[in-house]
Amino acid sequence: MLDFLNQTFEVDTYTIVVVALLSAWAGVLTLHVLSKTMLALVFVPGFIFGALIANYIFEEIGFHPTPDKETNVVVACTLGIIAALLVLLVLTRFTTMITGLRVARHQFRRF
Repeated sequence: MLDFLNQTFEVDTYTIVVVALLSAWAGVLTLHVLSKTMLALVFVPGFIFGALIANYIFEEIGFHPTPDKETNVVVACTLGIIAALLVLLVLTRFTTMITGLRVARHQFRRF
């Protein structure tokens, strides 16, 4: 865990720019698809976290899909954002389901 935090804080400028641009663009696309501004704003930190985790995992296991380092950063960050989107959508669906159950339990019943 300490190694992850250390490598996350010491990323190069190129990685920071790629993570920021891809996460912002994913947030804009999420805003247009869902039409919910707050939900898109909540998803952006998740996108950033997913991109940084994927970049860290690619470096740790030594997976390099291309010989170019900059392209590998873009590929890793993109795959991390896609994985983060899937996780965030599952969490959103789960919390909506739990909230629906709690509201249904407290509704008045008509006889």
